[in-house]
Amino acid sequence: MTVQAAQTKVIDLLSEINRPGIDSVIEFIKTSNYLTSAQCNGHHRREHGLMMHSLEVLDTMLKGNILGLPRESLIVVALFHDLGKATLNGHKIGRGMHPARSVAILNKCGFELTSQERSAIYSHHPGSDPRKLATALSNPLQTLLHAGDCRSTGLDKSGKSYRFSAL
Repeated sequence: MTVQAAQTKVIDLLSEINRPGIDSVIEFIKTSNYLTSAQCNGHHRREHGLMMHSLEVLDTMLKGNILGLPRESLIVVALFHDLGKATLNGHKIGRGMHPARSVAILNKCGFELTSQERSAIYSHHPGSDPRKLATALSNPLQTLLHAGDCRSTGLDKSGKSYRFSAL
């Protein structure tokens, strides 16, 4: 897929969402470096890595959606889970780690998340803490997002090759 086709695909997918605030989110995505960022924190190391990573996560989630979770929720969490890694005029938006910044950007845009979507985005890196893993496993959307995220990056948080183990 060419970069231009991927950028068009992201906007087309977001245009499927019929919720308050989606137009503001699309505007943020167009004016930030979301569509053009090459890498984030050493991950997504390729041209337009953040956008391409998010599309890969969505692809994995759509293919692994054996529970029939709503397509709209899959699009929302896949394309917005790393939104907090995007910068506007070279500056991070919001405080905290990127999941918290992702949710803050969506809130600022007036975009309404379901509780399952908010939890999935906010906690898509459960780590190895048994309590966090148990919480992740209780939210199928979060479990699917985490699996897609890890599969796309191919790396765990320490930079080692990812092994599907806990989830």
